[in-house]
Amino acid sequence: MKTVYVVPHTHWDREWYLPFQTFRLRLVELVDRVLDLMEADPGFVFTLDGQLATVDDYLELRPESEPRLRRLIAEGRLAIGPWQTLVDEFLVSGESIIRNLETGWRRAEELGRPMPIGYLPDMFGHVAQMPQILRRAGIEQAVVWRGVPAAIEHHAFLWESPDGSAVRAEYLVDGYGNAAHLFGEPDLAAAVAAFDASMRPFFGDDESLAMTGTDHMLPPLDLVERVARLNEDQERFRLELVTLADYLGRPGNGMVLTRWSGEMRSAARANLLMGVTSARIDLKAACARAERALERYAEPLSALHVPEWPGSFLRLAWSRVLENAAHDSICGCSVDAVSAQVLVRYAEAEQIATGLAERAAATIAAGVSRGGVAIVNPSPERRTDVVEFELEIPDDWDEVGLTLGDGTVVPTQETARAERLLLSTTLRGREVPAAMFRRLHGRELFGLWLNGYAVEADGTSRRLTFDVGKEPDPEWLDLSSLKQGVERAVDVAPDDEWEVRILARPRRRLAAAVAAPALGWTSVRPARATERSGGGVQIDGTSMSNGLLEVQVAGDGTLRTGSLEGVGRLVDGGDFGDSYNYGPPRTDTLVSEPEAVSIEVVAAGPIRGELAVVRSYRWPLAARPDGSSRVEETALVPVTIRVELRVGESFVRLELSVDNPCSDHRLRFHVPLPAPVETAWAEGQLGVVERGLEVEGGHGEVPLATAPARGFVAAGGVGILLDHVLEYELVEGRELALTVLRSIGLISRSANPFREDPAGPEIAIPDGQCHGPWRVGFALFPYEGSWVDAGVLAQMERYQHPFLVARGTRAEVVGEDGPASATGLELEGKGVVLSSLCRRGDWLELRLVCQQPESRTAVVRGGVLEAREADLLGRPGSSIPLDGGALRLELGPWEIRTVQLRRD
Repeated sequence: MKTVYVVPHTHWDREWYLPFQTFRLRLVELVDRVLDLMEADPGFVFTLDGQLATVDDYLELRPESEPRLRRLIAEGRLAIGPWQTLVDEFLVSGESIIRNLETGWRRAEELGRPMPIGYLPDMFGHVAQMPQILRRAGIEQAVVWRGVPAAIEHHAFLWESPDGSAVRAEYLVDGYGNAAHLFGEPDLAAAVAAFDASMRPFFGDDESLAMTGTDHMLPPLDLVERVARLNEDQERFRLELVTLADYLGRPGNGMVLTRWSGEMRSAARANLLMGVTSARIDLKAACARAERALERYAEPLSALHVPEWPGSFLRLAWSRVLENAAHDSICGCSVDAVSAQVLVRYAEAEQIATGLAERAAATIAAGVSRGGVAIVNPSPERRTDVVEFELEIPDDWDEVGLTLGDGTVVPTQETARAERLLLSTTLRGREVPAAMFRRLHGRELFGLWLNGYAVEADGTSRRLTFDVGKEPDPEWLDLSSLKQGVERAVDVAPDDEWEVRILARPRRRLAAAVAAPALGWTSVRPARATERSGGGVQIDGTSMSNGLLEVQVAGDGTLRTGSLEGVGRLVDGGDFGDSYNYGPPRTDTLVSEPEAVSIEVVAAGPIRGELAVVRSYRWPLAARPDGSSRVEETALVPVTIRVELRVGESFVRLELSVDNPCSDHRLRFHVPLPAPVETAWAEGQLGVVERGLEVEGGHGEVPLATAPARGFVAAGGVGILLDHVLEYELVEGRELALTVLRSIGLISRSANPFREDPAGPEIAIPDGQCHGPWRVGFALFPYEGSWVDAGVLAQMERYQHPFLVARGTRAEVVGEDGPASATGLELEGKGVVLSSLCRRGDWLELRLVCQQPESRTAVVRGGVLEAREADLLGRPGSSIPLDGGALRLELGPWEIRTVQLRRD
């Protein structure tokens, strides 16, 4: 008799073709039913989709049911976790994946016990480092579906990360709902026989797995009864109701399993739906802003420089990020109401994280005297960055430098001067006190500090000037005395006309290249310079140079730098696809030639130079409703590329902006390569993967070599440094194409030209057309040799993590100087990347990644007194001996390492 293991479950998209709260109505109904069925019959078991969000969303409305849940979890009949939400792996950061797992695991422990399975049932492909993430959290098995390649011919296989970590992976043959409707068949015995026969090619002599459930599906009320009846009525099959943890907890049969190494992005047996990378790029940008603000600013700077750890704020911010991590949220493949909520959650997370980072910078700046500025470096190595800030500078200073803490003076570039005269009006003397003092809020006047006033009288001409500034000078001001003084002054001529002015102290916005210690800070003060500095960024008409890189703008608006020509050719084509898959019209119209080009110098150096290149194109307004072609009606669309060079940087910054009036189209930015190549390297999710020109297709989905990159994509001596996840393609090995805009109007198109099966309901999403202002930024880094030797990772670090600036607030005391700079924590090790730095109780927790194919030694310095190992869930391990006050770690290729340490 053959056993068929039946796993009752549901796949719960928190939001998709309906908003979250609407779907939650169904969730409460589902969990109510599950609890009732489990309490009514001890034979009923259930797997609650591997994500704790389903439990938390339910308990928020049914808190009285928590004891019921706890009891069933303790009995092992209700399987929960280990994730907080079912994360889309390619569209969030690697650290976000780890926090998702940690948050879900700890919440499951609070309620009872987590399911120790890396449940990944509907992710649109799987990242290369997932096996290592799971193993370093103590999880030895994974469950997968989409992305599994044709080379896997058995339901069980070994899945290996680049570092060698491996998990046993269970391939969900025919998906997580392969037996969703099995118990709706009138002849259950025949249906089971047909199901089991369909599983034999992958299960061989093994017992088959029937996943009984699918999207938002409630379990049948008579499931236990029908299973028992079938087992009694025939002897060919025995159905056994189990949780997924029960099924995978059975002993293995000793079979040698096929090994697969790296990411899984095949469409051999299920649609990969690769177009979600370029759908609603604004969601991907918002995600990266929130994650970066948390991972690299709020947490590290608070951990090192703020006495009290803001744990509650950080948990709230992370909860917003994790709520958005599921594919129907971050992917942009949901109704517009969902995408709007996703943007709000990311905005909330970013606001909290930015506020905490600014608070940390303000804490540092409290040790810098007024008139100075604290420059804060978020990177774990000492480096230089171009910063901009506003300072009070006397009008008679022609040139301004910055004095560093060690006395060194660095040059600046003036980028703006603040308007000094904020108000000029004429009032009768008796009207002045009431009219002016009601504008005061404490000492604040026009958003600045009120520092004093001056009275000028020359015959019949009378003037009253209020002095305001960014800093309180003097620090303390007796407002009552000031008001009385003004009243006495105007009482001399109460009926005369007075000119009343609010005059701000002279302020200039300056740019400067400043070096700062690792995860620490330095201070600067303005100094009068005697002459303009030479060198730096120079602009000559349509070309710029900073001594490291020269960029020229050609007549067609494309760029040339070194051996690269034609950089930035824009190609706009039709898109009759949907949020899941790009699909061109049957007869497409590609627009790549601008009708007009203009170039404007925006900033002329020497610290930063910028050119604005505006190219105007005629784009068709939309695709025809039948998908045959694009319409004949066009719009003249100006596209601006801001080209920026900064002193000391080996890359050129680019920002594309457009006010998009068109629908149903895709815009790509092309970068020709110096020579043909076969592969490109893409950074993301704690690794760098090599991808070729062809991908494995199948299942009715046209295979496209478009793929996601998060930190950079590099090929043939060109690295493109990214702000956030973008879709790229290595086109015929000769150029890289970045998708910078994709306008689509449906969640899923039933007749998508590049996909046979619907991926969801055919519901309109007008906001998916991305009409209106649009902006995408990235940078171009030409290099020689390999991406490893050229230091593309270091350039990515520099591009993505600008310094913070905070005005000094310490009162000056004669003879007392605060520290001019301080180091936080310093990391040495080429190719070793900081993923996280936070507090774990009384310890600092540091997560490092050797993000390259060779072993590296990482050295951590900065007052380290004690160190110990930890896993990805923060559980401490063995002690690590120190080397002369430094923490020295030997990291293997692609290794993720978490340690905890104490500092003096």
